[in-house]
Amino acid sequence: MTHLDAPSNDDQGFEVFGLAETILNSVRNEGFTTPTPIQAMAIPPLMEGRDLIGISQTGGGKTAAFALPMINSLLVDYQKPRQNMPKVLILAPTRELAMQIEQCIVTFSKGTNLRSLVVAGGQPYPPQTNKLRRGVDVLVATPGRLIDHIGRRNVKFADTNIFILDEADRMLDMGFIDDVRDIADSLPENHQTILFSATMNQKVRNLTRNLLNNPVNVEIQKKTAVADTISHKIMNVSRKNKAKLLAEILSGDDVEKALVFARTKLGADALSKELYENGIRSDAIHGDKRQRVREKILMNFRRGRTRVLVATDVAARGIDVDGISHVVNYELPIEPENYIHRVGRTGRAGNKGIAISFCDPSDMRLLIPIERLIKQPIEVDMDHEYHIDVTARGKAGGKKGRFSRDRTARGGKREDRGFREDRGFRENRAKSDRYKSRDHVKAANSDWKKEDRDVRRSAPSKQVKPARNEAKRYNPWTVEARNYSDDPVLGKLIGKPPKYDSKKENKSDFVKTGSKKKPFKKKDGEVKPFERKKVRGGKKTLTEKRPQKSHKPHGKNNGGNKAFSPRRKTLGSSRVA
Repeated sequence: MTHLDAPSNDDQGFEVFGLAETILNSVRNEGFTTPTPIQAMAIPPLMEGRDLIGISQTGGGKTAAFALPMINSLLVDYQKPRQNMPKVLILAPTRELAMQIEQCIVTFSKGTNLRSLVVAGGQPYPPQTNKLRRGVDVLVATPGRLIDHIGRRNVKFADTNIFILDEADRMLDMGFIDDVRDIADSLPENHQTILFSATMNQKVRNLTRNLLNNPVNVEIQKKTAVADTISHKIMNVSRKNKAKLLAEILSGDDVEKALVFARTKLGADALSKELYENGIRSDAIHGDKRQRVREKILMNFRRGRTRVLVATDVAARGIDVDGISHVVNYELPIEPENYIHRVGRTGRAGNKGIAISFCDPSDMRLLIPIERLIKQPIEVDMDHEYHIDVTARGKAGGKKGRFSRDRTARGGKREDRGFREDRGFRENRAKSDRYKSRDHVKAANSDWKKEDRDVRRSAPSKQVKPARNEAKRYNPWTVEARNYSDDPVLGKLIGKPPKYDSKKENKSDFVKTGSKKKPFKKKDGEVKPFERKKVRGGKKTLTEKRPQKSHKPHGKNNGGNKAFSPRRKTLGSSRVA
């Protein structure tokens, strides 16, 4: 079923769906009066409890399309959830998207007793475990963290009746297909499965055959894969001038909030830093940053504290911020589907948006599949000083630039291809005999004389180098060398003690072989006038007189530990055997 076949309910609004009064009050408080096409087609079969496949563009209201009937089914005969047993399970590919879904559920369930929880990576386990033990009605999770909780037995699916997959195509692209199947196999048999996706590729089709039971297909027919409210532009610019052009665009007054996409995390951080140095308030968000930091960055971007946000493709799905006027593809995505999700952050809910893509000559191979996917050519904007001419794109044609090559004259004559007539000595020199036929070479060799053939060129004579006079080696064992016995090294070899002056030289610099010095003994009664005394802490203080040791015999010390004595006591004669 498409939106063209669906009945029109513009006059009734959301009241025609039979939702609870508390849900309708929450919808009115948010300012929604008329459902979107995807909501008008998806809510009635979901109220009946049927499985559903929804294909719609980003920004079409898919979250409310499954959140409103899900909340209504929970309020019917509501019972408090049991420990570690959620009633509804929602899977999302990224943390930001999971938090966005949970915030939407909290908004539409005001005035009720429903409990919801986000289980995603980058957050501590204890708070999540404690809330699961107290019981939750709706569990919004990413596949990786949910499997961790299942392994720890913190989540059980005995009471789970509704299973929702949001952004299924992106989840499969990220490699979660096996995790999704394992989670689906652990659910009860009679449960409702809802799948929403922005695109329908072969991976999604294969997944729907195994998970859904006789589903209702809901799709929004569209001329293009992106919303009509988005205008697309291409700016041909070299790689070195991309940052300068981006700074000029973001400095304009018409830019309210801008989202810039880069391919790598390091590139996003470097670009954000360069923009900040140019006076543009910007920040970067990607998977390497902690969850609290990412939440703070998104909050600043929503509240207008940061005008520009540099992100990667992983964070593209979870960024749902109102008022984004420009989306800039600083680097084109490698997968064409990611272009749809990038530019889908602007032009939401009927608002106008601008998508600008920077394209250098190496990005031409990525641009053609994007144009085929969105089913429309992208206009080239040449109104900037960094514009360059690139080769023609596909069938659209184009002017030749400095990066194009003229291959039309490759099959013409030699004169028509612009070769020079005078090629120097390479053109005038004769060809070698190896290019001639064997008979022609043999005939040419027959004119030679035998004497000429026997005469051979003599080999060049080798030049004999004159023998160089080597310097006389120094022999330390000669008589002349013994005169220099003051050398410590020679003295060590010869066996003589070195000669040195004790006043001028340092004795430690020489190796002396001789008798050892006798130890110095101080005469009795001789006292130095000043001595250094050690105190606690390792320092020394000057004292006028060295303290004299007492010669009194030590008695028994009863007031402290016994003093150490190295002498051993000898056994008495009476105890000797």
